[in-house]
Amino acid sequence: MFIDFEKWHGAKNDFIVTWILTPDKDMLVPTLSRLAPKLCSRDGSGIAADGILVLVSKSRKDPHPEELVIINADGSLAKNCGNGLRCAAMSARRRAHREGVLDFDGVTMTVQGTEIDCRFMGHESNPFVAVAMPIPVVGQSNTWTSEVTGAVRSLQSANPDLKGDVETVSLGNPHVVITVEDATADLAKIAGKPLQTVRGGDGINVHVASSLEITDKDRQQARKDLGEELGELFQVFPWERGVGPTQACGTGACAVGVAALATGLAERSLWIGIEMPGGRLYAKQDSEDDIVTLAGPATFVFAGTIEI
Repeated sequence: MFIDFEKWHGAKNDFIVTWILTPDKDMLVPTLSRLAPKLCSRDGSGIAADGILVLVSKSRKDPHPEELVIINADGSLAKNCGNGLRCAAMSARRRAHREGVLDFDGVTMTVQGTEIDCRFMGHESNPFVAVAMPIPVVGQSNTWTSEVTGAVRSLQSANPDLKGDVETVSLGNPHVVITVEDATADLAKIAGKPLQTVRGGDGINVHVASSLEITDKDRQQARKDLGEELGELFQVFPWERGVGPTQACGTGACAVGVAALATGLAERSLWIGIEMPGGRLYAKQDSEDDIVTLAGPATFVFAGTIEI
């Protein structure tokens, strides 16, 4: 059996995107999950990706999918993926334009029973995608905060460069943000390796961040990307549980933004810029009990057909 696919990336977090019909879901999703390690392989035998995005639709022309299934590279299913959602939304926009629907300003996708809204902003020819992420759970409201914070403090006592504020954030998946004087990839490795297995063995995503001075170029870039103003900017190096260092992490960018707001390092009225190795993302939360909006690019790479 052959299926068509597209390759997309969001801040170099890359995905295989495929559209399937609703009646085929029960057959194709398990098959793609089983084949995911092979299809996502970067050893030259696969397409090379961080995961597979399966858009389930009623017809071959409908740009509004009934559901989005997110398959990790190891074949497991994910509850959320900020970068993947942006890529899926842009794929829907590409399909809409192909079908002559040019006023396609957003799309709502259901991921494991949760509806997630995506809208397009900035330049019409190459827009950013703004995704409505879940309401975050911050600090002591997470039952695992004390365990994680204790583990971070132990690391900080042995590594002075890791000293700084610590905040835990859950957006359906768990994160710890360590804000230091000068974030580096090496510090993320020092923190990420031992911390990723904390939290009862279920693991946690680790982000080492530091504040950056905003330049006029940064402000101009935000106006171009978002059409709005930039309030704060952070350099961030993510370490994702079970994966290691990654080019970008969408929920991680949200976690960094929420951590900055929780510690008073940023204002809620403006966007927070998150500079990751793969590119810049933006986060905004209007109030502490509101959703987090994640904004960033999604880039089409190529299309093809594979046999499964």
